[in-house]
Parts: sequence; C-alpha cells; structure tokens
Amino acid sequence: MSYSEDVVTSKLSSVNETQEAIVNIAQWVLFHRRYADQTVKTWAKALNDAPAHRKLGLVYLANEVVQQSRARKREEFLKAFSPAIAEALENAYRQCSPDLQGKIRRVVDVWRQRTVFTDEVLKDIDTRLDDADKKKPKQSSGGRRIGQGMSFSLGMPLELSKLATAHNDVHAKVNTLGEAVTSANKFYSAVTEADALPAPMEYAAQIEKALTSVNAALKASDEMLKSRHELIRQLETLLSVNQAALESETLQHAEIEGKKQKALDLQKEVSDMILGNMSEPSNDDTNHDNADSENRNIPLDEDENVVPDPVYKPLSETKPSADKAQALSGLEGLDPALVTFLSSLGEKDSSSTPPVS
Repeated sequence: MSYSEDVVTSKLSSVNETQEAIVNIAQWVLFHRRYADQTVKTWAKALNDAPAHRKLGLVYLANEVVQQSRARKREEFLKAFSPAIAEALENAYRQCSPDLQGKIRRVVDVWRQRTVFTDEVLKDIDTRLDDADKKKPKQSSGGRRIGQGMSFSLGMPLELSKLATAHNDVHAKVNTLGEAVTSANKFYSAVTEADALPAPMEYAAQIEKALTSVNAALKASDEMLKSRHELIRQLETLLSVNQAALESETLQHAEIEGKKQKALDLQKEVSDMILGNMSEPSNDDTNHDNADSENRNIPLDEDENVVPDPVYKPLSETKPSADKAQALSGLEGLDPALVTFLSSLGEKDSSSTPPVS
C-alpha cells in the first residue's frame, strides 16, 4: 500500500491495545521510515484528537516504533519523535484517567531503562507530566466518584463480578505481553539482522539471549490466551443466563397480557349488566302502572253519578224556610244593605244553635 497522509490516518484510527494490531501497524510505519517526520505529525494529531480509551493504544504504537528503530539502529523515527513526544504525551496525559496515566508513565520508565531517548527528552517528558499532575482539579470533600477505591464485586451480581475479574486480568496482561514481545523482537532482530556477524561465541550468546526473550514472550502470550479465553467464557455464560431469562420473561409477559385482556372483558360484561338494569323498569313501577291501567279500564255503572254533589251550597241557591221567609217579609221597605246585614246575623245564629236531640 502506497504512503499518504490519509492512509496513515486510517491505520492510526484502527489502532487498539492488542499486540497484534500494534505490531502490524508498526511494521508498516517502519517500512515507510523515509516519511518519519510526516508520520509523527499525523500521529501527534491523532493522539490529541482520539478519545481517552484509544490514546493508550497510540502511545503503545509509538513505543513499538521507537524501540524497533533503536533495536535496528534506525534513527529516522527516533529523530522525528524526539522534538514532539513530550508535548504529545502531555496532551494525552491530561485527558486520561489516573489508570491510563499510570500506564503512560510506565512506558516512559521503559524508555528510561532502555535509553530509548536522550536524557534531555526524558527530562522534558517528566517535567510536563509532573506539571499536569500538579494542575489536576482537587476533588471535593463531599465524596468520591462511584467505584473509586471499591471492589468490583461490591454490590455487583456474581456474573458481572466474574466478568469484571476476567476483564481486568486481560487488561493487566496487555502491558506485560507488549513489553515481552518488544524485548523478544529486539533480541531477535539483533541476531538476524546484524550487518556483520560477531565471533561465534559472542553470536551464540546473543542467540541464547534471543531464545530466552522469545520464550518469555511466548509464556506471556500463553497467559494472555488463557485469560482471553476465560473472558470469552464469562461473556458467553452471561449471555446464556440472560437469554434464558429473556425467554422466561417473554412467556411471563404474554401471560400478564392475557390476564389484562380477561380483566378488560370482565369489566365490559359488568358495565353492560349495570347499564341494562338501569334501562329496565322496576317491579314496583310495573305493578303501579298495571293497577292504574286496570282502574282506567273498569266500566262506570249507569246509575252512578260521575260528578258528586258539592259539600257547600251558596245561600242564593238554597230555599229559605217558612219562618225565615216570614221574617224577611217584615223587613220590606228597609234599605237593602240593612236587610242583607240582618239576614247574615240570622244565619250565624242558626248555625251556632245546637241541634235538639
């Protein structure tokens, strides 16, 4: 694949913390060492722009490139990284969690132990990282972040606790494996890519060191494979548990839906029953209506008076008795109003006199 900035950016975007990805991309970068300056600029930009969880992979890539360059005695990338590495690491360090910051510092310690960079470059890196630590915002005394200083298993289901343990085991072995493979590559390159072969005894000693280093890398790789298989097993177990739970909960959901529908049907039946009772007349009302109907249908007797005699009869409609007529005849010639008054007095006296038994 030909070299271009877009190709470099694409490869850097695919970097992760696995040894295989780092070594493969590092080999491609080293092959295009004549573009070292441009590659380092693109790497620094990618490191600054990458999210925190991807920054460590880019730092590991730089570590692989510079250590391979030193082992092969190629100066292109060492010279290209030296003026840029301190600032790039500082920017990444400020954006990482304490856990990732510790891993970045371990990479710097490896460079110091193996004199990958000059003392001046390493001192610049240390100064920048120390300044970044001093400028960290202080945490409030009100509490700590969730999970800080706590065990993964605290308050966590057993399945997740085992998964977290397996994941942490894999994560912890990434650095160990990376350093072992880097060392093995270094010694292997020294005995296979030397410009001139040393004396046989010295060469045999170098081969022995290479074999020791390769065996150490192979052992670290075996441990990583075991941990990775365990992590996958825990993931499969967790998936299986949740699939079984999903099937059970799906059946339970269908059962609850059925109960809901039955309750709705029962509610409708009772509602219809209530409305039906309200629209039908009661027995008392029916009997009363029937009685009225029967009374209306009874025929009247021919001799029965439809209209009864009135209880009260006006004075003008009654005929006066003989005595009363004689008394009134003696009042002729008087004023009519006076006659009326005297007549009313006579009526009152007659009404108040008790009957003779």
